[in-house]
Amino acid sequence: MKTVIFLLILAGAWYHFYYIEALPESNSNTTVDAEPFQHQVPAKKFEFKGVTLTPKASYSVTARVISAERYYLDRNSNISTLDVVIGWYNLSDEAILKQIEFSQSDRKYKWHALTQELSEQEIQKTSSNIHLIPANDDIAQQLKQLKIGQIIYLNGTLVDVNNPSGWSWKTSVSRTDTGKNSSEILYLTEFEIVE
Repeated sequence: MKTVIFLLILAGAWYHFYYIEALPESNSNTTVDAEPFQHQVPAKKFEFKGVTLTPKASYSVTARVISAERYYLDRNSNISTLDVVIGWYNLSDEAILKQIEFSQSDRKYKWHALTQELSEQEIQKTSSNIHLIPANDDIAQQLKQLKIGQIIYLNGTLVDVNNPSGWSWKTSVSRTDTGKNSSEILYLTEFEIVE
């Protein structure tokens, strides 16, 4: 009986902290026909929750949430507990997304295409894994409403992160890079669920 209770508590904790709901299939033909807008900004550093953030570029995007993952136990989770994989153009089309499997772990994402309809290069250029740093508690609360499949609007600043202990976390500012530091780190100042 104790084992059953423990497993129920464990399942409840996982659901509360890690589960992110996905919208049911809607057969919607809504797509996002614009790519992220990015503009270089002066690198005026500022302190945030015990780390130093260095702005690299302003960043705004409307895109579909393809996947999402919460993190609470890594060294970056004191400022960022949520990563989202988003897509625009063809990767905001529900019919196409049904043919591609996305997964996330260790702050990275990968995909497996069940069709050759989209090239690897197109998938790479029209999707992004974003580490979200909510600028305040209100935005952190709003992010709890995020669901996989939604179209969302994100606005903020891409930043590098430096910790006094010596580790750093670098943002991407490119659509075409891969591997280490190829994800965006977004200091999020505005969040909206569009659809």
